[in-house]
Amino acid sequence: MQTITRKPYPTDVSDEEWAFVAPYLALMPESSAQRA
Repeated sequence: MQTITRKPYPTDVSDEEWAFVAPYLALMPESSAQRA
């Protein structure tokens, strides 16, 4: 099966940016409002 690559969007988060943000997201309680 062939993988289709897409052109990245300017707003895409880089691996470096994700590594910075991920620990903060993990601290959010499950009861917090979820984005739909």
